[in-house]
Amino acid sequence: MNIKIILIIIAFVNPNETESFNHYVTHIREMYTSVGAKPVKYPVDHMVLGDEKPDFIMVVEFPNQEALQELFMSKEYNELAPFREKAFNKLNVFLSKQE
Repeated sequence: MNIKIILIIIAFVNPNETESFNHYVTHIREMYTSVGAKPVKYPVDHMVLGDEKPDFIMVVEFPNQEALQELFMSKEYNELAPFREKAFNKLNVFLSKQE
């Protein structure tokens, strides 16, 4: 049985780093496609409960654990890290499994 891996991202964008954000988003989308991952982005309009309103929540479905590891262990992903660090003030990232 193939177990899908779900990556849940809660993102707080750095408004002073638009170039870094655009660079990161363009390249990470390409990387998702290359491993068969399916991202869905949800902008956050209103905060109902909590202390901080994120800019968006993204759910990325990976076909399996191997696809997730291929992306995150790649040289290309590691080269994106400086852009990610600049692009976001804060990122919360979670993993889940869908059987």
